[in-house]
Amino acid sequence: MSVKRKVYSIKLQVVYAIAYDIASLLPEEVEVIGDALRSGARKFRCDIISTSSGDRWFEAVLAAEPSFDIPKAMTSLKTVSSRAINARRGSNAGFWAPGYVVVSIGEAVNPEEAAKNLESRGIRK
Repeated sequence: MSVKRKVYSIKLQVVYAIAYDIASLLPEEVEVIGDALRSGARKFRCDIISTSSGDRWFEAVLAAEPSFDIPKAMTSLKTVSSRAINARRGSNAGFWAPGYVVVSIGEAVNPEEAAKNLESRGIRK
């Protein structure tokens, strides 16, 4: 006789930064990114609980199963949202800075500080 296990969810704070040489996020683009992320999140069976943004960053709070494949999901979500923004802007440049920050919601980070750290990774000298 198998025992049905209770499904637990985890909450993750995700922060993406805009690449250093790309124009800042416009207010009307925030909804485009949110919609793209929600569309992509369905594939990974996670829910986007909330989003927020600044000029150079975008934050999403996700609820997912503990087996959630973070690297695969983050790459896919960045790709989907980048394509949506580039289609709107008529561009094909890389929109997001390399990397991302993902932390458990129990210890949220300041998204602006996390984005600055990510953005500096993309600077080539």
